[in-house]
Amino acid sequence: MSNVYIKPTQEGWPEFIMRYPVKVKPLKGTNVDAFNKLLESDIRTAGDRLNQSTAAKCLMTRWDMDQHYDSFKKLGELVINLAKTMPLANATNENGDPRQYDYKVQDSWGLIYTKGQTCKPHQHWPHAWSFTYCVNACEDCAPLVFPDVNTEYSVKPQTGQLILWPAGLYHSVPEQECGHERIMAVGNLIVDWEKSVQSVTEYQLTPAPKGE
Repeated sequence: MSNVYIKPTQEGWPEFIMRYPVKVKPLKGTNVDAFNKLLESDIRTAGDRLNQSTAAKCLMTRWDMDQHYDSFKKLGELVINLAKTMPLANATNENGDPRQYDYKVQDSWGLIYTKGQTCKPHQHWPHAWSFTYCVNACEDCAPLVFPDVNTEYSVKPQTGQLILWPAGLYHSVPEQECGHERIMAVGNLIVDWEKSVQSVTEYQLTPAPKGE
């Protein structure tokens, strides 16, 4: 029995055509400008920790910003509330009763792109969701690109814009060609299993945002 094994291989992988929920939402409220200024200040204070050693070839802060800065903690809460309304967030428990997956921030960081900088194609599996929030950008700043769509899909950054997508999707940022800084707050969510095992009789389902 000791001579039983599975040989790993990447040969013959099938290609799937599926629709994925990539959500693009503007942050609303009277304090968005102040919130963005606080995020930017915290990113600059944290400084560059990774020295372009990851896919992001730009300034990149520590990975646990939500543990050290209230601005990132607040952003994480906003992202979780949106993720809980996504189509992939609902299931049933062992009794067949509806339940809703809840989430928590696994890691979060800040990015500042300047002219000539890029982010190579990558993905964030095994996390559940990934997000990027545009703290500051102009109309000429580089977009977020999802290369595996049949017709390449990209989202131009706008200050106050949140993008949320399944973490296994590859994404990248082409070369920043303008002189404006492209400042982003980024992170990943994982399932909070302690909350997710509760049925909706114990844990109220989060309604979808208006207009969904």
